[in-house]
Amino acid sequence: MNIAIIYGGKSSSSSKLEKISKSLARGLEEQGHMVKIFNAYVDTDQRLSYFDFIIVGSEPIGTFSAKIPDQIRKYLREVPGAGGKRCLSFVSGGLRSNGALQNLMKIMESEGMFLTLSEVMTKEGDAYLRGKHLKLERN
Repeated sequence: MNIAIIYGGKSSSSSKLEKISKSLARGLEEQGHMVKIFNAYVDTDQRLSYFDFIIVGSEPIGTFSAKIPDQIRKYLREVPGAGGKRCLSFVSGGLRSNGALQNLMKIMESEGMFLTLSEVMTKEGDAYLRGKHLKLERN
C-alpha cells in the first residue's frame, strides 16, 4: 500500500514531529508498505491522489493550547488528492493533546478525508511500534 505521512508543527523545522514521522514510516515499511514523508511547510508541490492511505501529524501551537497550526489546513486544501482517502491523525503531545487531536480531526474531515484512526504519539519508539502493528485497509 502507498502511504503518505504529512507533518506540520509550529514551524517548518519541527524535529520532534519529523522524528516521530520517520519512526512511524520505518514501522510501516517493515510491513511492506511504501511510505513517503512530506513536510507541510516545504513539500507543497505534491499530489496525494497516488496514495492509498494518508497520515497527518501535528502539534499544538503552544504548551497550553489545543489549536493546530494553520499550515495543516492550508496544505490539505491546496495539495490535490486528499479528499475521500482513509487516514490517520496524530499529535505529538502537549498539555491539551486530546483537544489538539480533535481540532486536527475536524480539519481533516472538513477536507473530505475519511478518518479511521487517531492518537497521541509522544515518543519515537511508540510511533515505530504503532507503524509496525498498524492494520490498514484499502479504499
